Amino acid sequence: MNMGKRCLFLMAVLAAVNPAAAMAQTGFSKWYFQDESDRVEVYYAVKVDRDEIRVAWKCVNTGSEARACSIGAGGEKTYLCRRDGVGVGVTSSLGERAAVGAGREYVFPSDFACRGKAANEVQPSVRISIER
Repeated sequence: MNMGKRCLFLMAVLAAVNPAAAMAQTGFSKWYFQDESDRVEVYYAVKVDRDEIRVAWKCVNTGSEARACSIGAGGEKTYLCRRDGVGVGVTSSLGERAAVGAGREYVFPSDFACRGKAANEVQPSVRISIER
């Protein structure tokens, strides 16, 4: 296998392992800490595009037992949209839940936020629930 084919194969394997994690790395900001509960840390990253902002969420289980991580805690995720520090609206999306193994992390597929608001900043406002 030549070098180009090896690189393509490795990229395909990495995407198959966790496609959301691979996607969340491309063009997204660094991970920002949101909350921590029962040894599960929750982070978000953002990607600002011309007419929308995408928000990716990540749960990191630093404990020794599996946990369920809920972003939105049975409700919606709310995004406060801003343009140059000035509020331009609010959007929301359905909450999500995933099992996170001990010592593992889970990256949720990214959400559309602030679509059509001409925003260049977002502040997530969500409830977090961690269950055993």
